[in-house]
Amino acid sequence: MIKIFASNQPFVTALIPLLIIGHMALDIFFPDFRATASLANNLWDFSFEHIDRWFLRLGGLMVLSLNAFILNRTFNSHEFYEKNTYLPSLIYLLLVFLFPSSLELTNFLISHTFFILCISKIYDIKQNDDARASTFLAGLFLGMAITFQPAFIYFTPFLWLCTISIRPFVIREYVLPLLGILIVLAWVFLVNPDFYETFLKFDSSINYSDFDLMFRWSLIVVLLLLIIIGYKNIFDRYAKSSIRFKRISGLTNYVFLFSLIIGNAALVISGSLYYFGISSVILSYILPYAYLDIRPKWASAILIYLLLVINVVKFLY
Repeated sequence: MIKIFASNQPFVTALIPLLIIGHMALDIFFPDFRATASLANNLWDFSFEHIDRWFLRLGGLMVLSLNAFILNRTFNSHEFYEKNTYLPSLIYLLLVFLFPSSLELTNFLISHTFFILCISKIYDIKQNDDARASTFLAGLFLGMAITFQPAFIYFTPFLWLCTISIRPFVIREYVLPLLGILIVLAWVFLVNPDFYETFLKFDSSINYSDFDLMFRWSLIVVLLLLIIIGYKNIFDRYAKSSIRFKRISGLTNYVFLFSLIIGNAALVISGSLYYFGISSVILSYILPYAYLDIRPKWASAILIYLLLVINVVKFLY
């Protein structure tokens, strides 16, 4: 399966909804994993609790598929790799499946949609091209992500950092993303004037205490090994890569740094692992390098298959 996703075979995208359906089917027969999550409301003060679960599953299927498609399209269209590959979409699913919020339509999945769109606009920024449109849209999409996951507000300085790492300083390109965010939050204010109180809270949580230490450490080790192998191969590509690749790799590092800071801050402040879910987006641009262009591939393939096994075994606890 990994080899098929890693190849330039567009038909493999048809497997994405099937993988999601399979994951949701396991939830129907083994629902205990769902109970490990406690989710806060969004800034719109809208709750999904009153919507029939089957409609939520259908919505989750559609949004999760859309996220995988957009993420993969961004990877293929921005010189991450010299050939088209569909491995990022598979990696994204395997990572996001680790969180109960992926089992149906939630703030978690919708915030990922807008964050992926924000990142795609950041990758559109080029050194010698006017970046006003890209930075404004990045801010607008980030603003929408914030309304479904307030922790994304802290990505704003990283958005500026990404811009300055590519472009010469142009004041409008730093004001416009802030304007995009404020436009969205102005609409939120009309619905929920007290929305700002949630920015200092990390109310969503995931309780993995029911999983034994062996399960948790197995997951940590698999992810760490994939990250190490992925970054090793990214660094190996630097010597022969284009300037463009080096710059988008730098942007990816900034986003990954943000996800680590937020995840660890939430863990320290509230003991919640939920916010590490942000990392599942950006790691989908990093972990494909743990498999692509390396010889032999068997070690990386085993790690990715172990991630798949972990996603099945988690339902049995």
